[in-house]
Amino acid sequence: MNTTPSKGERDEMFKWLNRNRQMLLDLYKNQYIAYNVNGIIAHSENLREVLALANAAKQPFLIYLVPRRTASREINFTNSL
Repeated sequence: MNTTPSKGERDEMFKWLNRNRQMLLDLYKNQYIAYNVNGIIAHSENLREVLALANAAKQPFLIYLVPRRTASREINFTNSL
């Protein structure tokens, strides 16, 4: 079975990732996750382990490294003329 997702599947997987980003940050910080539109297939801090588990599932998947933290910055410019 081909586990490479089609363009349409990738688009749906990215939507799933965006919908679930906060949950991923809460539960899987600094871990790789293999996921598809149905959810998480595997997770670990070890990429090889995640790839092995995801390939064994024989489903299309993408890999995402959940960051340790996220931050945003606001920069204000003032006109001193």
